[in-house]
Amino acid sequence: MDGRGERLGAPELTRAEPLDSGKPYKPLDVGNGIVSGTVTPNGRWLSLGITHPVHGRVELTTAQAFTGDRYEQAAVRAYRASLAEAARLSFGFDLLDDQPTTVDLIEGSFPHAVVERAQGRFEVITVAPTGRAGAVQILRLTARGHIDGPSWGGALRLARAEYTQLTRGGALPPAPSANVSDIEGALYWIDDRALGASAAFAQSPPIVMDPGDEATVVLAVALAADRDAAIREAVDLARDGAALVERELDARRRLWAWLQLADESRRAIRRGVSYPLDCAAARARKGVAILADHQILPLVWTRDAYYVCRALLAVGPREPRVVTLVEDFIRWTFEVAERVDGWWPRASLASGQAKDPAFQLDQQLFPLLLLLDHMRLTRTSEVSRYEHSGMETLDALLAKRSTAGLIATAETPADDPLAQPFHFSSHVLLWRVLDAFHHRAAGEVRDATLRHFTSEGRFAYAIAGPDGADARHYHDANDFPTVFAPGWGFVGADDPRWRATIDFAWSDRNEAYFGGALSGLGSAHTPHPWPLGDLQEIIVARVTGDPKRERRARERLERVETWDGMLPEAYDEMSGAVVSRHWFAWPAALRALLEREPMLTAP
Repeated sequence: MDGRGERLGAPELTRAEPLDSGKPYKPLDVGNGIVSGTVTPNGRWLSLGITHPVHGRVELTTAQAFTGDRYEQAAVRAYRASLAEAARLSFGFDLLDDQPTTVDLIEGSFPHAVVERAQGRFEVITVAPTGRAGAVQILRLTARGHIDGPSWGGALRLARAEYTQLTRGGALPPAPSANVSDIEGALYWIDDRALGASAAFAQSPPIVMDPGDEATVVLAVALAADRDAAIREAVDLARDGAALVERELDARRRLWAWLQLADESRRAIRRGVSYPLDCAAARARKGVAILADHQILPLVWTRDAYYVCRALLAVGPREPRVVTLVEDFIRWTFEVAERVDGWWPRASLASGQAKDPAFQLDQQLFPLLLLLDHMRLTRTSEVSRYEHSGMETLDALLAKRSTAGLIATAETPADDPLAQPFHFSSHVLLWRVLDAFHHRAAGEVRDATLRHFTSEGRFAYAIAGPDGADARHYHDANDFPTVFAPGWGFVGADDPRWRATIDFAWSDRNEAYFGGALSGLGSAHTPHPWPLGDLQEIIVARVTGDPKRERRARERLERVETWDGMLPEAYDEMSGAVVSRHWFAWPAALRALLEREPMLTAP
């Protein structure tokens, strides 16, 4: 069979979302909660990764290994930026190696492009089918000249994820690398026995076309622990690819209809939901890890994961896939994630091992809040078995209180060390969790927090001891509990100390505030405005009854979002260009939450 005249039953492409090339560029994402990766706008592969039981995550990638100093921020930032460069080398169908005429996301989720060349018109869609350890590309060809192929090309390597971090954390031992590869007809495989991972590409039979002919070609890629399993999965995906893609498009259409997100005005919510479902979720041996992102930092922070899960619960508290995903993450957190000296670490590998063991107070609290949120919003008791463990964690934390009734933390929510060990927003969160658990110590913690953090008529960011000792006045884009305080009932919206804290935060007196045409709140961690700062400002505007302020913050988000609707870590205060981290699940998810609940002032 040469494929001549055959054509995939065309799915409805009427729900395509064209991408605006005037917005900041980033590669396009694809995944299914098992594998996740990136492709170029014209549909050629850049990466595909999967959870690994030892290394956390392994990936097939066109990127070179990071060879710089992991403790030199400039080198780390340069490597991260290179992953999002439009000129990055790619792998895939040779007929797609040209600028696309159109680029869009089908159902706000699946990369789709059309490339026009002298030989013909080439249309490609990329999908990772549900439950499979791989992805499928459907290439539709309309020939203008003779075509014999297509073939594929480019260089790939199979390796552990690079985990390029800006802050010092736990060092990982060098990962072994001994890639062996071969081409066997329409099959290409890479095997690495030292790494314990394999990948395979399989293509449907080659075709011969003359002008006017139409045909369809399927390319499948799969990842597995060994070569035989990878080959089997790739061959099966290539064989069934057309039907699998049809089924996946239909399932996503049905999901948006179920969640009442089909309307174009819900685009930001769809993006905040599809990225976690497809790429941030990473199936582990038991449960699901929720990654900070799948490309730069495929690690788990309970803080980031909380906001992702909370957004999913707001959007689909009765939708089975959504509810199960959050349940599986809670299971992963309580049963799989390693705890160092009894505490969740700063960051964990997707497989559960602690990556960075530093103690952060808020990281101990977000899993507990998520546990209660799940039961409250889904009205089920599926995760209630972890309530006792949650109460034990709270009691263990309270045992760490100082004589002033406060708990020291080693790092801020920005992963930076603290000279003053007592951190304000973490104590607001501590009170919130204690109160939600109806713990008798809730009032004590609130009283101690209000007393000791009050300094110069506002709440200090951090203090060294009782009564505002050595107070640091600062506010960071990562510190959401501070702006949630009125919504949670920790203080009133008219509390003069809270108002003064907010006024200080959005002023030149705060070293995390950056002036310019797109001025806003950011972080000394990455000194530019952050979308997280804009999202904080939306909360502040709602609390203070300032719709113009909320509108301005939303307009900034629309301006600095990447062309596929994602939000970076930080952007340039004059141009809006991405300056840090093109991939970041947290802000996209939180934006979806605030869009879904337009009156929300605290989760």
